Amino acid sequence: MAKSIINPTITIEEGKIHINFFLKNNASKIRLKERRNYMGERFLRPDEALKVDSAYVEWQIGYDTKVKKDGDYKVQHLEGDNYLYIRERNGQRVKKYPAELMVIIKYALDLGFLRTSDIERIINLTEEIYESKNYLDNFPILGEKTDMVLFDEFKIFKRILPLAILEDKDYFIEMERKQMQLAAGYQSMIYVCPYFKILKKKQENIYAWIADENNINIFEKVLISFALASEQHNKDIRELLEIILKNI
Repeated sequence: MAKSIINPTITIEEGKIHINFFLKNNASKIRLKERRNYMGERFLRPDEALKVDSAYVEWQIGYDTKVKKDGDYKVQHLEGDNYLYIRERNGQRVKKYPAELMVIIKYALDLGFLRTSDIERIINLTEEIYESKNYLDNFPILGEKTDMVLFDEFKIFKRILPLAILEDKDYFIEMERKQMQLAAGYQSMIYVCPYFKILKKKQENIYAWIADENNINIFEKVLISFALASEQHNKDIRELLEIILKNI
């Protein structure tokens, strides 16, 4: 994917929110897959996905927050029509991608798909989750020995990773606790996955997931998913929603 392309781009067109996926290389945070047995079993090209009913976009959605090591939040602001998050780095103000989820929520407020009372309700729910400490992060990753042998002294073990799924006819949300790629330990990951058949083709390799007043509750559920992922995710989401309320 060309470096100049931000994937996805989020725009307002004809009074609706367009989440525009560039589907060509199955790289970075956007992947086109075929779903079987609650798993993405293989990558697809758009022309292949047209023939696969279970084809979906796996989107590792971002919300953009930076937290100081001592746990204090660095204040960030929504600014301008693009609603990019602005933060300080070495005394200079810089833009930081991705602010994807928060851009969608802010646009939804601008267009009247959500009200401030909806955001306040979600904040209250995240606080309830925080008080109950009900997180996917609490579920252990289990190792299990089997009776199977691969070859000679190489025995087969199983690693069982906690996975929570919210399913709908047009999309699903997947929360998975998995090993960190660049550090020791585990973390909970959130994937928002619209089925390919509901996307609108806009041009070659670019397909839009369109959000309006009828389906914006999808992204309310995404917010709750982050609140359920871990204590840190919960704090991040509450802080960012409060920032949005201050900037309305």
